[in-house]
Amino acid sequence: MLATTLLLGCATPAWCQSDATAVAATADAQTAPEAAPQDEIVVTGSRLGGAALDQSSPIAVVSAREIALSGQVNVENILKDLPQLVPSITSASNNPGGGVATTDLRGLGASRTLVLVNGRRYVSYDSSQIVDLNTIPAGLIERVDIVTGGRSAIYGSDAIAGVVNFVMKKDFTGVQANANYRINEAGDGGTFNSNLLLGGNFADGRGNATLYFDYTKRDGILQGQRAYSRQALVDDGDGNLIAGGSGSIEGTRFAIGGVNRKFNADGSYSAYSAASDAYNYAPYNYLQVPQKRFLMSAQTHYEVSPALNVYAEGQLINNRVKNQLAPTPFTGSVALDADSSFLSASSRALLTGLDTDGDGYVTSTIYRRLTEVGNRISSVDNTAYRAVLGANGDIGHGWAYDAYYSYARTRSDETQTGNVSRSRVLQALRTTYDSSGTLVCSDSSNGCVPLNIFGAGNISSAAAAFITIPVQNSSTITEQVASASISNKNLFDLGAGPVGIVFGTEYRKEYGVYSPDFSLSSGDVVGFNAGEGLSGGYDVKELYTEVAVPLLADKPLIHKLEINGAYRYSYYSTAAKSVNTYSAGAVWAPIADISFRGQYARAVRAPTVANLYSGSAQDFPTATDPCTLAVAVTNANLRASCLATGVPAALLGTAYDGGSTQIQTVTGGNAALREETSDTYTAGIVLQPTFLRGFSFTADYYKIKIANYIASAGTANLIRACYGDATNGYTAYNASYCASLPRDANSYAITDAVNTLSNTGGVKTRGVDFEARYGLPLAFGAFGSSTSRLDFRFSGTRLIAFDYNPLAAIPDLTLNCAGKFGISCGNPYAKWRLSGRTTYATGPITVSVLYRHLSAVRDDDDTTTYTVERIKPYDYFDLTAAFDVKPGFTFSVGVNNMFNRKPPILGDNQEQANTYPSTYDPYGRAFFMSTSVKL
Repeated sequence: MLATTLLLGCATPAWCQSDATAVAATADAQTAPEAAPQDEIVVTGSRLGGAALDQSSPIAVVSAREIALSGQVNVENILKDLPQLVPSITSASNNPGGGVATTDLRGLGASRTLVLVNGRRYVSYDSSQIVDLNTIPAGLIERVDIVTGGRSAIYGSDAIAGVVNFVMKKDFTGVQANANYRINEAGDGGTFNSNLLLGGNFADGRGNATLYFDYTKRDGILQGQRAYSRQALVDDGDGNLIAGGSGSIEGTRFAIGGVNRKFNADGSYSAYSAASDAYNYAPYNYLQVPQKRFLMSAQTHYEVSPALNVYAEGQLINNRVKNQLAPTPFTGSVALDADSSFLSASSRALLTGLDTDGDGYVTSTIYRRLTEVGNRISSVDNTAYRAVLGANGDIGHGWAYDAYYSYARTRSDETQTGNVSRSRVLQALRTTYDSSGTLVCSDSSNGCVPLNIFGAGNISSAAAAFITIPVQNSSTITEQVASASISNKNLFDLGAGPVGIVFGTEYRKEYGVYSPDFSLSSGDVVGFNAGEGLSGGYDVKELYTEVAVPLLADKPLIHKLEINGAYRYSYYSTAAKSVNTYSAGAVWAPIADISFRGQYARAVRAPTVANLYSGSAQDFPTATDPCTLAVAVTNANLRASCLATGVPAALLGTAYDGGSTQIQTVTGGNAALREETSDTYTAGIVLQPTFLRGFSFTADYYKIKIANYIASAGTANLIRACYGDATNGYTAYNASYCASLPRDANSYAITDAVNTLSNTGGVKTRGVDFEARYGLPLAFGAFGSSTSRLDFRFSGTRLIAFDYNPLAAIPDLTLNCAGKFGISCGNPYAKWRLSGRTTYATGPITVSVLYRHLSAVRDDDDTTTYTVERIKPYDYFDLTAAFDVKPGFTFSVGVNNMFNRKPPILGDNQEQANTYPSTYDPYGRAFFMSTSVKL
């Protein structure tokens, strides 16, 4: 997104705040709060702050001005353009989704990025213990610090990829009101935000109180409102994209003995063709999830004496979102009445002929889209609150303390419509005739109404009402943190600067509950994925220390030499038990113009409440049954494996699964999980030539290795383990995994694949982050000014490798996701992610252009040739203009995606909406305007 003279992505705040780069007050605003002296800035990544402690690991910074001029309402849309971030769940995430927004450093997963507010843990949205960025008060943000690299020794669990710390405004006085509205060129997706900030000092400036209110309303966009997403697309096998969809159709597909047929509207039957009969579910799904959010935040502090400064902060957030999916697909084995009056004569003859035991019923696996019931809608009402109470102060001889207690709680209430009861469907399908010859339910309890699934649109309103069940779920997650530390930033001096040290202790308790509706937990519901309840928690007791030692300064070839280290001991009440994390780093500047820095860190991620205690749940990931491929007939190894797992020889190489690209899967937690561990190495250079004032360049190499990776192997990987793939001639890597892939007795499709969590596999990634920036004043101007300013910034990440092994026991399954996308790697891992900005400011006018680049990526599956094997490079341009109408009043206008770049269109290897909507802009050109008034 856009900014004025403030440039996103500073590699180290301490460097950016130095005299060499602080060439204008407007540029400084990005890296330091206005009111804070330069030598008192506390940089994220260390509990010791100040200009003397230049960080040994990279830090990027986003300013409040950056956010204000981006035209974006939610923080997620600012952060996702940082080169270090891979898109995670966003407003475009409908299935999967949930209406939340998360951040993902290095593409290692949102659960491996620790999100903080003012250096402290924030409120999670559920038992996954991940922060929803929607709950961050954007209008209160002073800056956002992004620290890449393991920081568990400093902040504790979850900081494997790094830390995102939202630093809030302090000591605000006055009244500030902001309003923002954005809309797409297509005239949809309108988003309105307004916020009000009130603050003032008291007690002769020794105290301050700030109150903040925020309201956001975002309109939904359906996939049917875009030409590229209104029809589900699939590969045709000949290099083309064709209309596709689900094998669960409006007229009912039924499979008996591996033969697929469908019912027509008059109750007759005909052959089913996946190419022509698949149901188009796409237009009913959201492309942008609607949202309403109210947020209130308050903070205060009061200095009783130099030895006692008390502080408190609190947030209350109500976030309401809605997800919508196409009508429920009912699948499963049922008993069909062979003599039902709903059937045509030909259908009765067919079923009667298949009734081998003569009881009048035929067992069949059916695939019915229940359009008569309506769309599936999930409405989530999420209320979170958080309170912090603490004190800090000077206790003499350079020692200071900080202690606080925080409590956070989120309750989420979900109402689902569009679900049906499996038991009632089965009851309504088992019919007979009463004494008057009327078709009735064999079991008439509960007001049963016969269900006519034999043709599209044939289910009566009474039958639809009988099978429909309302569902309500609730979940809560609570977190308590008690923390205390003492520090001395001037313990002693070796002649190169003061030595700093911190000692601290922390106690944290997490507890989560998920209470699904009985229908969901019992497995009776069909529609949204069924799942069992959750109840559990854990606590952790920790001790930590950190030290920073300037060793030498102002010596030949040693302008500065500093080392730092940190250690944390943690004891978990779970299977993790005792855990040690530590880090060490150094900064060496041979001359003032050049610095070299390096860091090693051991970090951990303890399993979350959801990882440990989640019950079984349904999922429908994208995967292909290899026995449906033509090669299953010709390849002896694959043919043998398919036959051994129950597929009849006559069905090999046919679409006996209805052409489905999703496989029903069972997921769940694991109480025996151990902690993940990671080793991170970074090494970098910082250039600030004194002869070129205002110029800086940073480059940092990183290497991360994660072991004991907490994940499910993935249905696609289980299939590869069982059946092999084209690269090894379809020889099973480990046939024992076939037990995790059971097949339906009638259709022979893989059903209820077992894909639960374990400490399996690992990740290795490495790359280079870099940034060049230059700002210079100009001796000419406009709009009544005789001067102006021009700023340039170019930053990026070069991803060298991203190796993911889903199953530690099978190293041959390791995937190199660098430069790849697809079913296994997921969102594109572009090798080059670039961002550049040019900003010109003169008088009351500021104009800024932002350029973003994603390099080309290729599909991650070497065994399958998809219609779209390569997504070409993508370039986006954003433009904004800000006008200082008068002191305290600013008006901004802008456009995102200036050239209306459309997303790539894919088939079988897409994520959702025929593309990757969190990576590539799915909405097209958008316009925004905003105002800010401060009194």
